[in-house]
Amino acid sequence: MQEEDALMTRRMVQNRLRPLASQRTDMERDRIDQTVILKDGRRLGFAEFGAPAGRPVFHFHGSASSRLERPSSDSMLEQMDIRFITVDRPGHGLSDFQANRRLIDWAQDIDQLADHLGIAKFYVDGHSAGGPHALVCASQLPERVIAGAAISSVAPMSRAGAYKGMPLLNQLLARSSRQYPWVTKVIRRVMRKMVMGDVEKATRQLMSSMPETDKAALYAPGNVEILVSSIREGFRRGSRGVAQDDILINQEWGFDLEQVRPRIDVWHGDTDVNVPIHAGEYLRDTLPNVKATFLSGEGHFFLLKRWNQVLAALMDGE
Repeated sequence: MQEEDALMTRRMVQNRLRPLASQRTDMERDRIDQTVILKDGRRLGFAEFGAPAGRPVFHFHGSASSRLERPSSDSMLEQMDIRFITVDRPGHGLSDFQANRRLIDWAQDIDQLADHLGIAKFYVDGHSAGGPHALVCASQLPERVIAGAAISSVAPMSRAGAYKGMPLLNQLLARSSRQYPWVTKVIRRVMRKMVMGDVEKATRQLMSSMPETDKAALYAPGNVEILVSSIREGFRRGSRGVAQDDILINQEWGFDLEQVRPRIDVWHGDTDVNVPIHAGEYLRDTLPNVKATFLSGEGHFFLLKRWNQVLAALMDGE
């Protein structure tokens, strides 16, 4: 099985994974490599996919990723009439690092970006570490956020049993982020060296530790290319933004989940090893206006094959 995985990964890298910039037309680059200058002078990077005049959805990427994280099918977004806006968090991709950043600061960044784009109201969604960022926007911008989705999302790590079922490396990263942040910074520096080196080797290493259900999702056309390019872009400025992100989501969030007013869709796979299902169960039990969907036999990356389902449900009841 390992030899088959290695051969499949090698073929994908050799045949389809090329530097993303070389694949872009000038028009695509205009949509994918956008920035806005915020009130404090920082640059915030973002991209747009799908229907330019469609219903706006701000997507918040997972850990160590970037604005390049999105569905592999742009035509699906167009058919759903979705203007899909992905945003680099501080220190990722095109976004400047933000010293002394707090999780609640993210809502202010999105508030300003929405103003820049002329969007009054919008949807938010976040995958994995992006989940808390979607939730903080719903908390701090209830007059603008129509509804949100927390997909394979992290939950507050101060809760009882938060580390149960987590793999050793994930647990080390989470615990160090709460207690010894310098360890988190070292781990992310090492990871950056890995993913910014040989593309084929990095892809193989990323895939090797994943359970079969996640490999199946990633091996679908286009998905592994998007994953690897998103992570490499997330690390383009270095590792400190990624490490800061880890630290923020594992420490106190600074807002009350019980006071979140917009509806939140919680999605979680019951075989998720990166973020075990009890995180989703906690969000279901704590959020006041929630619709929860737990998927049997699905792992952390089920979103890659269920974008249509998740986005359709997000806009249900508009």
